[in-house]
Amino acid sequence: MSYSAFVPLRVFSSYTMLEGAFDPKAIAKTAKARGFPAVALCDRNGLYAAMPFSDACFAQGVQPVIGALVSIARPGSSAIDWLALLAQDETGYANLCAIVSDAHLLPEDGAEPHVALASLAGRSEGLICLTGAGEGALARLLAEGQVPAALAYCDELQALFPERLYIEIARCGDDVMDAAEAALIDLAYDRNLPLVATNPCCFAERDFHAAHDALLC
Repeated sequence: MSYSAFVPLRVFSSYTMLEGAFDPKAIAKTAKARGFPAVALCDRNGLYAAMPFSDACFAQGVQPVIGALVSIARPGSSAIDWLALLAQDETGYANLCAIVSDAHLLPEDGAEPHVALASLAGRSEGLICLTGAGEGALARLLAEGQVPAALAYCDELQALFPERLYIEIARCGDDVMDAAEAALIDLAYDRNLPLVATNPCCFAERDFHAAHDALLC
């Protein structure tokens, strides 16, 4: 089977517990087999798979992109949203390591891992930010009709990630994403922000869906 030129930017490895079912080394082999020039690892709040993934990518001649899907406390709210952060260089990787560490170390009283959006200030250099598709605050706010709040959130993201912020679209049957897609596209054009299409990926082959469904159960 032939595949269109595409770089997967949101791949969960098996280190994203109860979601990913992809051995880190198998990600690289699959990317090579399908002709992808690069592939991004983007586990939730973790970089545990980064080393075996990177080694396997180099062995296969595929460019590894190291990232993480990071949980972000929404300003002025108890809501926790997600941003996909991808390292451009060594500075970005060091910043990503610090952010992920803080997500686990700073929350108190047994709270789930997360960081405050404001804590990314001074740590965003070398990082590309994808808005999180249907799991991001931008899509969630737009889907709820909270346009002023969404625009204010976008202002903060643009300040944190100048020229490195991408409006993320993922067409995977998510109700929030479906409701917000048109407004996200309009926002991208209004602010001259690039759009990026992603496919949050948990496994390689269509026929693995039943096994993955059993994993979720």
